[in-house]
Amino acid sequence: MDAFIASKDIVAITAILTGAVAILMPVLIVWIALQYRQRRNEKLYETVKYLADRGQPVPPELLNPPQKPHESPLFRAITLIGVGVGLAVMFKWLGLGWLMGIGALLVCIGVAQLIALRIERNRAPGAVEAGR
Repeated sequence: MDAFIASKDIVAITAILTGAVAILMPVLIVWIALQYRQRRNEKLYETVKYLADRGQPVPPELLNPPQKPHESPLFRAITLIGVGVGLAVMFKWLGLGWLMGIGALLVCIGVAQLIALRIERNRAPGAVEAGR
């Protein structure tokens, strides 16, 4: 009887540990990413300070790096639309039509981003943003 109780305890402990790891893993990943970003920014500021102390000009590319094509808002919007359509088709094909809304949500976000890009492009430069 004692061996049965011990195995029940092991199962309970395993379940608790699995739940704790499942909850803490995303927190750990975000913490690592934020630490990496902070170290990168510290090195950037050290470089800018070093250049300023030496009287050297700070290259604008150092503070505002050129945008890569895959980081453009248009690329992200079209990617969201493609992923959304792909998810919707996959769920429909698997017979899980009730999950197609996930893909539709991504498509709507991508379309909204395209609309925002269009509005930004058509907005007059230097226009006052007083509710317009």
